[in-house]
Amino acid sequence: MSVNQRLVAIEARRARLLERAARERADVVQILQLWEQPLGIVDSCVEAARYVLARPPLAAGIALVLALLRPRSALKWARRAFGLWQGYRWLKQKAVV
Repeated sequence: MSVNQRLVAIEARRARLLERAARERADVVQILQLWEQPLGIVDSCVEAARYVLARPPLAAGIALVLALLRPRSALKWARRAFGLWQGYRWLKQKAVV
C-alpha cells in the first residue's frame, strides 16, 4: 500500500468518525432535552430547600405550623426525617472506614 493510499484511507476513516461523532452529539442533545424539565423542577426544589434551611427560624416556624395543624402528619414526617438522618450517619460512618 502506497503512502497516498494510506492517506486516503486515513482521511476516509476520519470522515466516518466525524459523521459518527455528529450523530452521537445529536443523540445526546435529544436525551438532554428530555431531562431538561424534570431537572429544572429538581433544581427549583433544591433551591427552595436551601433557602428554608439557611433560615432556621423559618424552618422552625413551618414545622410548628405543621405540628399544630396536623400533629399525626408531623409525627410521621418527624419519624421519616429521623430515619433518614440515622441512615445518613450510618452511611457516612461506613464511608470513612
